[in-house]
Amino acid sequence: MKKQLHKIHGWAGIIFMIPFLVVSLTGSILVFKTEIDSWLIPDVALVEADGRERLSLNELTARVNQQLPDYEIGSWEIFPAGHPEADRVFVIQKGTDEWRKAHLNPYTGELQSEPTSSGHYLTDWLVELHYTLLLNDIDGLDEHLGLIISFVLALFLVFMGTSGLIIYRRFWARVFTLRWNQRLLVVFSDLHKMAGTLASPVLLVLGITGGYYSAIIYYEEFIEHSTGQEHHIMQERLYADDLNIDQLVAQSREKIDAFKPTYLLFPYEPELPFTVFGRAPTNNPLLSNYGSVVNFDPHSGAYQSTYNLNEQGALPKVLDSFRRLHFGTFGGWVSKVIWSLVGLIPLLLAITGTYLWWQRRAKRARKRR
Repeated sequence: MKKQLHKIHGWAGIIFMIPFLVVSLTGSILVFKTEIDSWLIPDVALVEADGRERLSLNELTARVNQQLPDYEIGSWEIFPAGHPEADRVFVIQKGTDEWRKAHLNPYTGELQSEPTSSGHYLTDWLVELHYTLLLNDIDGLDEHLGLIISFVLALFLVFMGTSGLIIYRRFWARVFTLRWNQRLLVVFSDLHKMAGTLASPVLLVLGITGGYYSAIIYYEEFIEHSTGQEHHIMQERLYADDLNIDQLVAQSREKIDAFKPTYLLFPYEPELPFTVFGRAPTNNPLLSNYGSVVNFDPHSGAYQSTYNLNEQGALPKVLDSFRRLHFGTFGGWVSKVIWSLVGLIPLLLAITGTYLWWQRRAKRARKRR
């Protein structure tokens, strides 16, 4: 059994090596997406607060609509006063179902970038590469092919981590053994075991969380369009022109005590509510900033429903924690550095594992001869 598992482990590593390296290396970089954007595009991604107060959401909405008459707001990532990042407004071009991103200065109401496609900036392109390998929406192929492959790669990562721990189940006895004075085969074998063992907890977390997100996105798309219904083409505004967004956000704080709104989802299809996402008060560092929601009627502004993550059971909280666990943002710089370094370890595993696999094949070939 162990011998057969060892063989499958080796062949799986060879077959999936290239796409998996692309995913792991891009993920290692994207841990620092915010910092990279601040360095590469500071005039777009950053704002200077200078002690000023943010303009009201109603005023900002009016200014976005004025500056982008050919678009409608789909969603909006907002930050508290004094935050160095510009608001990110996601808009839909009229006559299409295409989403684009613009950066908004919340202190002046001026857009700091024109609406751009999902892969316009370097880090956004890396996000697309990481999640879809740029294989989505290719003519003649399944429009979610990249997402399917990402899910398969996540299963591969979980299998490799689990099978590796089974193959080297007594890893704890020699986990830090490195026989540098031996021949290259021995050195690479020790490196492979040590790196894989130490990285396996994080790699398993990344595989499980990444697989979950790929699966849930595909599932939602399938359910929404399983009857052949296409994406809604944005033709007109789907919320009332006089909708008081500031009032809705204030109401959301009343519905959930100490609620911190972080994201506004405008109705981008008919019958959808206006939703305020945010973080309910919690000491759990793993819970995301988007786990609780309050829904309102987009035309009358009437309150509809509340989802407070703190009032839910264990499973919803575990699933919500996947966001921070996948990106490594739960522990500040410490967790981000660890996650980024672990993202580089598959490169070492690929080099050492390929060498070991090749040497074993060569040894068997010599025996046959």
